[in-house]
Order: sequence, then structure tokens, then C-alpha cells
Amino acid sequence: MSEDSDNVTKLGVRFKEPAPPERTLVFPHEVGIRGCSHSEFDGAAFIVDDKLDEVTCSKCSAKLNPMFVLKQLTSRETRFHEAHRRYHDEMKRLGARKLTKCDHCARMTRISRR
Repeated sequence: MSEDSDNVTKLGVRFKEPAPPERTLVFPHEVGIRGCSHSEFDGAAFIVDDKLDEVTCSKCSAKLNPMFVLKQLTSRETRFHEAHRRYHDEMKRLGARKLTKCDHCARMTRISRR
């Protein structure tokens, strides 16, 4: 179907042009240094040098702020402990159940613990 067809009405709307790069706001923590986010999800790890008190990204070799690294590690550990606690709470809840609803007959049946 061509645009010059009789059943097509053109609207007088122009599309906006994207903002030029010099007017675009970029946050350093989103982009990271040289495009690296220094995240384990990107395959990066922290290389800690005790003697020089420096931390380096294994992916892009950038020197990192030790407080940034400490914040990343503590948030990762907090997420791990929260997931671990939720897992144990769920296992405790499932362990206390004695009955379940049968998929075939829709009756409540005992759970076998063998």
C-alpha cells in the first residue's frame, strides 16, 4: 500500500529529533569508567592489593574507590543473607504442611515424608 493512497490521511506531525550528545545527561555510576560497570554480572571482579591499598577492576583495569567496592560487597552480602533467610523461612513453612490439594481429584491429601 502506498502512502499516496486515497484512504490514507497524512497528519501534520513531525517527529522530534533526539537530543544532541552535548545536551544528554550521563551519570557516571550508570556508564562506569570506559563503559565498564565493574559488576560481577559483566564478568568483572575486584583485585585488591593490600600493600598498596588499591582496588582494580579485573575487566577494564581501572583503579576503583575502595568505598565504592566496599558498598558493592556489602550490598551483595546483604542480598545473599536476605535470600538465605527467605529460603529457610519457606522450607520451614513447607515442612509444617501436612496436606496438599490433589491436581486430579481436587481433594486434600496427606503429604508423604519418605
